Amino acid sequence: MQQQKGNDFQFSKKVDAVKDLGCDPNGGTPVQDTLNSKIEDGMLVVFPGGTYAATGEINPGADRYGIVGEGYQNSKKPPKLGENSVVFTVETNQPIKLFNFGAAEALVGNFVIDQRKRAAHGGVTARSSGNVRVRDVRTVGAQTAVGNGDSTPFFFEPFAEGKDSLIVFERCIARGGGIPGTKNTGASAGIGIFQRNGAAGRIVLKDCVIENMADNGVYGARTTAEVIVLGGLYRNNDVSQVRVNGDAQVDGVDIVIDEENYTGLKSKSYGRERGPGWPATNGLKLETDSAGSVTAGTVVRKCDIRAISVADESSIGGLVNFFASAGGATLDNCRLTNNVPGTTGIIASNPSNAPSQVGITVKNSVIQGNGAGQNAAVNISSRPRSLVKNTCLSYPGASRDDIKGAGTSNVSFVECKSGSGLKAPQQVGSEGNLSSLPAPSVSYNRSGAAVGSGSGGGQEGPRKGVLLGVVNGFFILLLLLVGTFVLFVGGILGALGALVSVIGGD
Repeated sequence: MQQQKGNDFQFSKKVDAVKDLGCDPNGGTPVQDTLNSKIEDGMLVVFPGGTYAATGEINPGADRYGIVGEGYQNSKKPPKLGENSVVFTVETNQPIKLFNFGAAEALVGNFVIDQRKRAAHGGVTARSSGNVRVRDVRTVGAQTAVGNGDSTPFFFEPFAEGKDSLIVFERCIARGGGIPGTKNTGASAGIGIFQRNGAAGRIVLKDCVIENMADNGVYGARTTAEVIVLGGLYRNNDVSQVRVNGDAQVDGVDIVIDEENYTGLKSKSYGRERGPGWPATNGLKLETDSAGSVTAGTVVRKCDIRAISVADESSIGGLVNFFASAGGATLDNCRLTNNVPGTTGIIASNPSNAPSQVGITVKNSVIQGNGAGQNAAVNISSRPRSLVKNTCLSYPGASRDDIKGAGTSNVSFVECKSGSGLKAPQQVGSEGNLSSLPAPSVSYNRSGAAVGSGSGGGQEGPRKGVLLGVVNGFFILLLLLVGTFVLFVGGILGALGALVSVIGGD
């Protein structure tokens, strides 16, 4: 399946964005009109290093194409400003969906989006019933536009519009965030997934970094798509770091609340929801959208969830927070570190409007930290068959009383005993051993050769074939000449030998 082997792409033509399409690499003439009018089906557009201005959306009408920065196949992480990287500058006074794809098949990535101009913001939206990979994209600059309500584009926005569709956002970074307190007045989430109608496929968020958002880091709860969050870091975002729905999977993720070390915008004059200071937040939040259905429930594995510091202790809901609409879930091999007094590690509301399966299982995990025992470490309301097993509550004074609303089996307190706690500590967090998606396989179907970078790549295979034929022909001709010469010399020597024998030589 695509979901297991990663995305494969074939293109029939590869072009240089500057030499072949005429894009300005010096940030002068905007590129969106050129790309929208010249990109054709099957075309892979490779941008050489440079600065490319955009004053509107890049949304080609073709159904299968790629837009990538040079060296995309060998990249190991998103490029930074400088370093001869490809940079798209957002030259607008309002938020736009800078890349707004509706293709059945698209490969996009290995570039920087520069939105440092005040009020400028450029998101990446991928809407497809097929196969899309957005890889190695970095945004620089914060989101300073406010006043647009929910219409403000997200930094990254996937739509998997078909039961077999696969949308992958991999190694996408947005650290600038927005103005604290502006969630309801124009700020947007780092990764927003709002897809409630029609058939929905799979969305994979792999090794992304989202920080300092004035809304959720990942807002993946209001969707019927299957959401899988693999690896990555989500830190100091408003509302929640990761917010998912139903049958989502969250695997090997770092989730951090450390407001004393917040690095985003700090203008308190914009603190419109709670006044000066930091708005409310959570670590991992789970809920179920009314349009969705839940079968097995949410699976949370190998996550490192930390509450280190907050500006106001009343501003944090929980490290893991189950809303009343949340269904069942399993937390396995997770580390929860709670250094915020008065905060609960795992809190689950009475499931008043949740699916039928509401039980929560916590296993092979550790709850620790100097604030972990101030409230109950686990507080589950009216969710029968909830269970904490093979788990360790590792903090001074920990006891069975710190687990409310759930049964226990092989739980140790204060000191972790054999068989309780993390079963694979080296795999916890984004540095752990994840079953990674391979790099996308990209080929040029006229020659069958892998597509590289550089101008005129569409003719590269045929040129190599002609050159090879010429070289081979030259060597064959040379061998024939050498063979003829050898036969000639052999004949001369034979004649001389006969002559010597006739005249009586030794």
